[in-house]
Amino acid sequence: MNHKENDIVLPGETLCTYEEYIPAEWTYIDDGIIKSAIHGIIKIDEINKTIAVQAPNTPRRIKLGDIVVGHITEVKPHKALVTIKKIVDSNRGIVAGYKGYIHISRVTNDYVSSMHDLFKIGDIIEAKVINILGSEYVELTTAEIELGVIKAMCINCRKFMKLTEGNKLSCECGVIDTRKISSRYGGY
Repeated sequence: MNHKENDIVLPGETLCTYEEYIPAEWTYIDDGIIKSAIHGIIKIDEINKTIAVQAPNTPRRIKLGDIVVGHITEVKPHKALVTIKKIVDSNRGIVAGYKGYIHISRVTNDYVSSMHDLFKIGDIIEAKVINILGSEYVELTTAEIELGVIKAMCINCRKFMKLTEGNKLSCECGVIDTRKISSRYGGY
């Protein structure tokens, strides 16, 4: 064995022979020698006798239950489309450009007649992933109190709006509006 656990290796670097360990993630066999396929850190499983290379600080894939931050790109009568930018509590960006949607039945536990009353294009939201529909498309909910719009843009001047009494949003240009406000609304 040429390396030990947590050593940093480069692509093509020899890790060990095929007789010592079974190759796992990000490794390959070349003429009976297990080599690293990527730059990363060696991980050894002594119980299963495997050796793998873990990329340092790899981006995360979205999974069920994740809280994500994104912005509204389109509002239709029964759903809002979202471009997801970040997973909350993750220090890295996401793997791919995820898109998602919030169906009118998943916005709040109360009756909603139109999505246009709750979201506007450009609003920044926090939502929870409730279904993964493909490799880059997810279904979201904002029904919990801490989920919803965390920054709202004025439909008139496009500046961020301030939260006022009665959960109304006001802008310095005089517009007053409503949204599905998160308990973590940031204002401006």
